[in-house]
Amino acid sequence: MKKKLVWLFICCVMAVTLVAWSCDGVEPGEQEEEEEEEEEEEEEEEEEPTLLADPIMTDAGLVSGEVAGEAGEEVRIYRGIPYAAPPVGDLRWKPPQPVESWTGVLECIEWADRSPQTSDGLGGMSEDCLHLNVMTPAKETTDRLPVMVFFHGGGLSIMSGNSLTYCNTALPQQGVVTVTVNSRLGVIGYMAHPELTAESENNASGNYGTLDLIASLEWVQSNIAAFGGDPDRVTIFGESGGGTKTISCMSSPLAEGLFHRAIVESGSGIILQDRCTTLENAESMGEAVADALGVSDEPDVLAALRAASWEEILEAASTAGYSANLTVDGWVLPDQVYNIFEAGEQSNVPLIVGANEGEVSSFTGSVPLMASLMSSVSSKAYVYAFSHVPTGWREEGCVAFHGLELPYVFGHIPDGLYSPTVISLSAGGGAKSIEPGPDEMDEVVAENTMRIWAQFAATGNPSVAGLVNWPAYEESTDQYLDIGYTLEVKTGVADAGVSPPEEEPSEPVTYTNDEYGFSLEYPGNWNEKTEDLGPGVIWRVGSGAYLVPSVRVIIRDESEGATLEEVFAAHLAEDGEKTIDTFTASDVNLNGTDVTQAEVTYSSAAYGYESMIIGVVKDGKWIIIEVYTAYFPFDYEEQPAEILGTVTFE
Repeated sequence: MKKKLVWLFICCVMAVTLVAWSCDGVEPGEQEEEEEEEEEEEEEEEEEPTLLADPIMTDAGLVSGEVAGEAGEEVRIYRGIPYAAPPVGDLRWKPPQPVESWTGVLECIEWADRSPQTSDGLGGMSEDCLHLNVMTPAKETTDRLPVMVFFHGGGLSIMSGNSLTYCNTALPQQGVVTVTVNSRLGVIGYMAHPELTAESENNASGNYGTLDLIASLEWVQSNIAAFGGDPDRVTIFGESGGGTKTISCMSSPLAEGLFHRAIVESGSGIILQDRCTTLENAESMGEAVADALGVSDEPDVLAALRAASWEEILEAASTAGYSANLTVDGWVLPDQVYNIFEAGEQSNVPLIVGANEGEVSSFTGSVPLMASLMSSVSSKAYVYAFSHVPTGWREEGCVAFHGLELPYVFGHIPDGLYSPTVISLSAGGGAKSIEPGPDEMDEVVAENTMRIWAQFAATGNPSVAGLVNWPAYEESTDQYLDIGYTLEVKTGVADAGVSPPEEEPSEPVTYTNDEYGFSLEYPGNWNEKTEDLGPGVIWRVGSGAYLVPSVRVIIRDESEGATLEEVFAAHLAEDGEKTIDTFTASDVNLNGTDVTQAEVTYSSAAYGYESMIIGVVKDGKWIIIEVYTAYFPFDYEEQPAEILGTVTFE
């Protein structure tokens, strides 16, 4: 299988390295004393008074924030401003409702809660997650500043707008007001169900997270002027899953007029044909969650679903194999995104779209497609390839990988290069260490990128006098901007990608199962995972969290299907929205053992990948070896599935 292995136990390496750094040449007693001194220093730093920003009146009440940044370049930061009512209780899986007014001043200096999810981050975690963060220059001006509303990555399932990279002072110092948004994610934000559809006055369900984003843009229209922003110059932008969210707003008639430009960074895969889930299939996935929760037979299924804790909901979603996706519900999303753009029914706003150099498939697929489809409206599209890599990683042969541009877009240099997200993704570009080796070139790239993004937010044209003349994309000229230490307009978008260096082959490892008497070889640099992986799953191995070629082994009773194909159909139906593409079966002899072997390829519209299964009947049991393709779950860019090795029986 074509592999771009990610992480490779990066977290363990980081932990070991950090311990080595802290203990190098220090006796245990001395180390404890140093740690105590560091803790005292941290406590002293935490006790420093926060310089509060003057209160600002919003529709719901007064909010105060804090002032940060160097003298003369201060920025006012407001964290955790509520933009809608908490979607809890009866409001779970309903459109966002107006936030209730408050009296007094709401102090917005702490991170608000993130949507329930499986990843760590700043702030707590609860369904009371409909908050946003605002960063605005403290310097008084009579001019209204352009507004940049950022939708975070993490697919539609994880992460948040609470980030030291997104919420720092550098980008606002370019003369823009920056907003980051938290919304409902995963099963809490995107689950559909027949009962939810029946309950809705719009005969729709799912896409609650998209409705949250639209509510945040409505809040911006009503309130951003009080923060110095111009409600007539609002740019929405997002990276990876945030790009998907940006495109969802461009595609929804409900968001029409709420923003005036858009930027999609490494998240254009949803533009490909038939990438969104049909309402019928989305409802089936919701029913699977209800089944896993054990409430499908309740007299009032919705009441039972809403009575469960969010922890129970997430666990049921995991058991059911639920994966969040946009749903063609006929209301929020009237059609597949591709069809909307082809018909010219998307928001008619200027667009920047691109990806990082190492994301080769984006340049041969979704990026030029999206830029070309903008020809159906009058607004222009601009294509970029981000190619800069910090010196240390570049000397290791690393190319610009997924997510690398973010510290530069927000000017969080060098600290942002050391964020857990960037470090964990760096191996995908070929980095061999966790030291990016930043230098003065990174400051230049960050300054240039911020100037271009801010200029686009201000005018709708990313060209900056004296810096770069960036032409709009046309199929006939096929031009794009290469963003590196230098800025260069190039030709040939399909050739903009550069593959990471080939990884040295590793010694294979053999998985052996004595109970059922078989073994399977897999690459030695894959990470073995043996946690609870769903019904019947006894073992799984995969290469990482962002690129996940993987194999799992499931044991099922032969009696679960009258025919071989029915066995697989039952397995796929249980495991999510999947359909069989090809099916073959034959009696074979594997190393002296007579077995019945079946090979199946299937596709998953919900998850955006193709996979292959080998199934073997032995002693009345099905042994199912399922091989996932390599794919970006956030960008839906896939590679063909291939069987790894041969199953060997004792």
